[in-house]
Amino acid sequence: MPGKFPTVDALEKHLATRSYITGYALSQDDKTELQALASIPSAGTHPNVFRWAAHIVALTGLNVIVGGSAAPATAAPSAKKAAPAADDFDDMFGGDDDEELNEEGETAAEAAATKARHERMETARKLKEEKDAKDGKKKAEKAPEKSLLVLDVKPWEADTDLEAVWHMIKEYKQEGLAWGESYKLEPVAYGIKKLVMTCTIVDALVLVDDITENIEALEEHVQSCTVASMNKI
Repeated sequence: MPGKFPTVDALEKHLATRSYITGYALSQDDKTELQALASIPSAGTHPNVFRWAAHIVALTGLNVIVGGSAAPATAAPSAKKAAPAADDFDDMFGGDDDEELNEEGETAAEAAATKARHERMETARKLKEEKDAKDGKKKAEKAPEKSLLVLDVKPWEADTDLEAVWHMIKEYKQEGLAWGESYKLEPVAYGIKKLVMTCTIVDALVLVDDITENIEALEEHVQSCTVASMNKI
């Protein structure tokens, strides 16, 4: 699908003051423009396109040519398993066909998806280091890049104690992750409210997927967690 920018120079100018093609978070426009590129241009000639493309590749795993070779791309994390159909209930208690879980409680497919996400993040980090090296910059001289995330957490029921859910979410700790000190509740529908909260992440250390998946792991209370916005700070 062709992009809306006729040249890479036009895209470079557009991204000079933006982190994404439209809005403040990843959208289909970013994926379309990335796929429209024949290859990721040099960081020396188009630094803004290079920075944006590396970030979108890390988030999505889309296949784009970088310096004459394909950037690594793998399948996105698999969705949570659907509830078994009625005719599968006889197999639920057999136990013989259950997938074995690793020490992190993941199936083989989930572990592979997690590994792939970390590999994409490592690729993006190396691309950034190569760009800095070409620019004559030293890692110690530059503060780590950070992003501010606004998260929408939706419960299953209207009577869910969202303050308690907020405290449960903040129990998740990771290097480079800092939770906001407050939250607010906003109406959704049928008396249900969503929990709106924030966190700050160091881009090179924290994957957005890790945050949302850990929140959705509170499946007794949480129906879904989405990133409402993501801005560089």
